[in-house]
Amino acid sequence: MTNLTQRMTQRGPLSWGITAAVLALACGGSEDGNNPGPNDTVVPPLVDVTPVRETCAQNPLLAECQTPAGPSANPPPGGGGDQASLAKAAAENVLAANCGQCHGPALSEEQARAGMNYIDDIDRLVQTDKIVPLNSTGSRIVQRMVRGEMPPLTSGLPRVTEADIQVVSDYIDNPQFWPSYAPSGRTCVEDGQLVDFDELFQEINRDLSGEDNDDTQFFRYISLTNRFTAGVCADQALDRDRQALTKMLNMLSTRASIERPLAINPEETIYRIDLRDFNWDRDIDVDGRGFNDVWEAIAENNPYAIRFEGDDADDAVDDTGTDFPVMFADQMLDVAVLGNLYYGIIGVDGGGRLSDFIENDLGIDVQGDIEDEEAIRAGTTRSRISRQDRVVERHDIQLRGGVLWQSFDFADGADNDNIFQDPFGFSPGGTEVIFTLPNGMLAFLIADEDDNLVEDSDILLDTNQNNFRAITSVSCSNCHASGFIPVVDEVAAVSLRNARSIGLDRDEIEQLEALYVSPQEFARTVKEDSESFYLSALQRAGLPTTGGDSVSNVFLRFEADIRLEDAAGDLGVTPQDLGDNLNLLDPVMSVLERGTISREDFTALYISSLCALSLTLENVPDQGICDDALRDLDDRRR
Repeated sequence: MTNLTQRMTQRGPLSWGITAAVLALACGGSEDGNNPGPNDTVVPPLVDVTPVRETCAQNPLLAECQTPAGPSANPPPGGGGDQASLAKAAAENVLAANCGQCHGPALSEEQARAGMNYIDDIDRLVQTDKIVPLNSTGSRIVQRMVRGEMPPLTSGLPRVTEADIQVVSDYIDNPQFWPSYAPSGRTCVEDGQLVDFDELFQEINRDLSGEDNDDTQFFRYISLTNRFTAGVCADQALDRDRQALTKMLNMLSTRASIERPLAINPEETIYRIDLRDFNWDRDIDVDGRGFNDVWEAIAENNPYAIRFEGDDADDAVDDTGTDFPVMFADQMLDVAVLGNLYYGIIGVDGGGRLSDFIENDLGIDVQGDIEDEEAIRAGTTRSRISRQDRVVERHDIQLRGGVLWQSFDFADGADNDNIFQDPFGFSPGGTEVIFTLPNGMLAFLIADEDDNLVEDSDILLDTNQNNFRAITSVSCSNCHASGFIPVVDEVAAVSLRNARSIGLDRDEIEQLEALYVSPQEFARTVKEDSESFYLSALQRAGLPTTGGDSVSNVFLRFEADIRLEDAAGDLGVTPQDLGDNLNLLDPVMSVLERGTISREDFTALYISSLCALSLTLENVPDQGICDDALRDLDDRRR
């Protein structure tokens, strides 16, 4: 023990208080390494200390490849550029690796099972109805992988891992990759499918009128009526939005309980929450600015949160004690699950050091766990999202029940970045964390090489983002929709084989064997942690435990270019009325007559458009805000 402790203390930049999570696949490949079966023997593929790593030519999805994968042999329908091409290549690689033996392009139609030899061609899978765009759960390819029917048991091939299935599902469900397809779910075209701001505030007041004044100050309302007004049916077509709302609230909660929002109207498009249920009634600090509660911090960062005036709006403001008694769910989600606001909501100082949070707020003595053999590790060269080697490590949270997973990634040129030469002391270029919240949901953190918390990573890859950078918490939540992801360790076998050449003594060899456990034990621990905490929390929330992540799905849909219908919903008018009145708005909005507008451009024009279209309502945006916005609009129109 003494030699190992000295070695760890001497190895410079790595703070053993640093913590990070298995942020595996954010989101360009399969699991970190191949997932072995319970009876498999993992044989290290090398005979000296230098591992054999994949090259960019072998695997263009490696994050270390500076240029994203070139145009796919089968470019995504409707375009999408490198971002869509890379995600599509990831999905096609998964299908080829798992199913290519029976359905790959190397086979003729006669040789291939059922005559299907195009498993790596997503376009043909769509054309033959084996993939349904924007509906992974309804896609036959995904259904058969989930049920374990593909590959069939008689093939002798291993079952497709959940992480691999997730890669395919994420591509199918991402609205940014299918611009020519309507959103999943039936679209309603019934007359009168409109909830304007007058009706919205009237519904809220009806709910408030029957409640005790001591409670209403903690009541807030979250609405899906913008989606309903955009033409989405109020039935199961809105279920993904409802699931995202419930999951968002609980992944932003610091309470030990799981709570579900209360629908206040028959259509279940307007929901009430109590701030106390999620510990949102506490003061929080975001980027050095203090807020009386979490709701006010979200509203401040939400460009769509506008104070309304009028009898109904004024009553709701008086009863709740906030200028913003209601927000639309997707607009709220778009800001609340990102960056330092996200950190502040879950009780983390976004301007602090990761190791301080781990030690002080979770009570974890990382170095002590290592010395006492209370932690476990795995190291891999085949992370697919990390630029260099990656080490993953697990600890128990000491101040309450729960676990923390950390991963160390290595930037190009970092000193001591070869985990096979020294499996105990290394210099990470970045650290990622997953830890369980008191209610069992997952929380995510990212730190730079100096242990400072940051909002995104230039080491990790997320093909859903235009710049391919992984961001908290959307990238993380998307990849870990089914929980933690196992890693197959390459370090123990290689280091033990080369123990003499790298200078390991007997004590260090024993410590190495205790710390870097077998892949089977590592996988069992990952599975137990996922089931005991995260999947249990999803079940208690009434949320599905399989399929894509609803939060990241809604986030990506909201961030995509928007149609006339989407804009109308956010503005509280019917698509017909918006189309008839585009001449009253900024000329940039006229593109909605024939196409789409970027979310960024629409956000910039939202207030002026809302003010111009709300003149006939009894409840209207704040007059001062509208005066400024319409004055700017007049200046631009001149």
